This record gives sequence, C-alpha cells and structure tokens, in this order.
Amino acid sequence: MITFSTAFYVTKELTKEKLIELAFEWINGSPHYGFNDINWNGEDLYEQKCEKQKFSLIQSNDKKILAIRLENIDDDNILWTNDFVYEECDVNNMLLVRLAHDAVDKESVVPRRYNRPRLMKTILKLGYGAEDNNLLISDREILITENNLELAENIINGKSKYLLPVVYVTKRFMDNDTILNTKELAKDLAGTAHVVVEENTEVTTKLKELTNGINPFNGAVHIYYSDKVGTRVIPDEFSKANAFRFKIVNAVCRRLSLVKVKDKYTWGTIRYQKLLERYRHDEKKNQELDDLHEEILKLKEKEYNELVEGMREELDEKETEINELRSKVESYEYALKNIKKEQEGNVMFNCREEEFFEGEIKDMILKLLLIEKTKMDDDPNQIGWRKYHVLQALLQDNEIIGTGEKLKTELKEILSKVDRITAQDRKKLKELGFVRKEHKHNKLYFHGDGRYFIPIGKTPSDFRAADNAASTAINTIIC
Repeated sequence: MITFSTAFYVTKELTKEKLIELAFEWINGSPHYGFNDINWNGEDLYEQKCEKQKFSLIQSNDKKILAIRLENIDDDNILWTNDFVYEECDVNNMLLVRLAHDAVDKESVVPRRYNRPRLMKTILKLGYGAEDNNLLISDREILITENNLELAENIINGKSKYLLPVVYVTKRFMDNDTILNTKELAKDLAGTAHVVVEENTEVTTKLKELTNGINPFNGAVHIYYSDKVGTRVIPDEFSKANAFRFKIVNAVCRRLSLVKVKDKYTWGTIRYQKLLERYRHDEKKNQELDDLHEEILKLKEKEYNELVEGMREELDEKETEINELRSKVESYEYALKNIKKEQEGNVMFNCREEEFFEGEIKDMILKLLLIEKTKMDDDPNQIGWRKYHVLQALLQDNEIIGTGEKLKTELKEILSKVDRITAQDRKKLKELGFVRKEHKHNKLYFHGDGRYFIPIGKTPSDFRAADNAASTAINTIIC
C-alpha cells in the first residue's frame, strides 16, 4: 500500500552519480541493513540481497531515468519499499519518492505512523531542491510581507502554477500569532509542499481586497493543490500545536499518495523495459523483428499491386507468406511475454527446431510428460518417487495451450473428405501453414519444411483412403 508519494524538482548539481553516492552512504552507513558495503560498477541493472533487505538499481534505455529501490522487512514483519526515480530534464531534474508498506503475513500489524525516507531528507538538507516556478523547494518556510503581496495574491487566485502543493498559513486576529510551529511544519513537508506564512494580520487585511475576500484568515490554513482542488483547515479552540500540525501534514501526504504516477516513473515499467531490452539484445531478436516488419509492409504493397493487375493465384501465395510472417511475429511476442513472468523455479531448454505455431514445442513436451506420469499413476511404489513428484509439479504449474489441437481438428476436417478438395480448402491449408514448393500441386509442405508434407489427391478416386491419409498427416505433423 502506498503510504507516501511526492515528486519535486532538484538542481543540476544532483547528478545520477551523486544520487547513487548519497544512496550508498545512506545504506552502507545504517546499522539496520545487512549489506556488506554495496557498490555499483555502472551496469544498467544491479541488485544486491541480504537476509531481510534487497537493493536494486535500474537505468532506463535512454539513460535519462535512474530508479533506486530499497526493500526492508522490519522487526514487526512489515515490508517497507522505498522508491526513488530520478529523471534528467532540460531545466531542472526531477525526483519522485514513494514509500509503501505491506504485511508479510496475517499476524503482521501494519502501523499508521511512518518516517519519510532518510535519503529524501538528506537531499533537501544539502540544498539540492530547485525552483518550483518562483518558490524554492526546501525545508524552510516562505514569509509573506507587504513587499511580496503579489506572490500571495497569485497563489490564492490560482494565477501561479506549482508542481508541489502550497500550504498557506495565516495569523489569528486576537494575538497576531498562530498555534503552529511553522518552522517544524516546513521541515515535515520538505519536498512535499511549500509552506507559506503571512507575517501578520495586516497582510491578511490587504489580501482581502486583492483577492475579493477569498483568502484564508484568522489562523486558518489553506492547502492549494496543483489541480486547484483546495482544502481549508481551521483550528478549533481546543487544538494543540502538534496535533494541528500533524493534521495538516497527514492531509497533504494522504492526498499526494492517491495521485496516479506516470507510467514512465513506475518501478515496474522501468524494470520491464530494461528486461525487454536485455532479452532483445541477448537473443538478437530486435533487428529481426524490425526486418520482419519491413518485409510485411513490402509484401502488403506488392499484394495491392498484384490485386490491381488481377494476379489472383500469386496473390494467394503472398497471403500465405504474410500469414507465416505474422505467425513468426506472434511467436516472438509470445516469447517476449514470457520474460515478464520472472518466476523462480523456471526450467529452460535449448531447442534448434523452429516453433511452427505458438506453444508447439512446450505442448509437445507436456503431453509426453503426461503420458509418462499416467503410466505411474496406478503404481503405489512409483507415486512416491522423486521422478513422479517432479512430473506432477511440471504438469500442475504449466498449462497446455492447445493450438496444436485446433490445427489438428481443422486439418482432419479438410483431409478426411471423400470428394475432391476445393480451392477454398486449399486456401485454408495455406492459412494453416502449408505451402506448395516448385508448383507441385499434389504436395503441400508444413511451413515449407521438406521433412513434413501431405499428399493432395488429383481425382476423387484418390480419396478412398482419405481417413488413413488424414491420420498419417496429422501424426507426422502434430504431437
């Protein structure tokens, strides 16, 4: 559950290298973490684990975004996740900070209180906060006097836009003071909101004229959010300083924790993009996918020209080639999709055979494993073997996709006909992946592979043994 979230501008002096240096000082210097002096050699994806903590660092593909995550399980069995996402921008850089906590088990009690990430406090204490429009992001309050009334007027009337909310504090008429410790309030909200404080009630009176009476007054605090949805908090006669301060801080933090973060700043998106890039690089698929895309576009253009010229037969062949290319693209997409799972315990095998349709080889292996397991089911001795347990686990955790069964059904429906196969049937066979080589009209090859072909009869008499021919073809091609 997201407990705390904010995003603010930082100066150019806070580089990625400096941020990582501060992060390592924070983690290596803490007695609460069990890392042995973690360090980074510049790799785009870096992780370190110990008993109850995990540190991760990721750079985006364009090197402009750096994401840091620290996960820590405390003594109450609560998982705390600290996220820092840094982006290099044209004027000022951006830093997004999020804190989440979750119960590890049912007995864990999730606390309501929390502390802002120490790294965030350090960054602001060292003066790396940048200008947010005309307000400096820091841990200090901003005073409104008669000399800068225009600043207050623009805030109250919504003329100035800020990334962070503005907490506007007024003085009471009875004593020209406020029960709030505004200096502590500014420290509590550093990097989360600007704290703006009126010097005295004379400022309040003058702003009433400048804002047509919509300004807060008499000790009230108004929170101006970037979406212009504001909240006014008024202390009652029994309010105490700390309680009132915490009420304001909680109102701001609770509101910001509900704001949706752009996808490019989320840890999951950055990590997925990096893993996808690594997969494409390792498997050298990226260029192949681009080439396939260009080839499909060229085939589509040629298809249109042939249609205009009336070359019907050649057009059908090109449609088949396009379907084959689409099948390859779907196969690559299927492989890329599996990268996102990242499940522990995966078993991977290399296979030189090209997969002709989605899930073909995996389904084939699972079916063979099912046959082997079924042989053991009725033997009370064998069901206690490790071999049986592994087979059982593999079959439970992996689902048979079943694309081959659909192909089998459609192929049997066509090949089992006792009369001549029609032109529509031939077109359907091409869509299923069967192609003709060297204009041999009586033979179709599965995905152009010379090892797998089916004979197509020329006359109705050739189909007296149609069922046997269909069975032979299906057994040759499909497991």
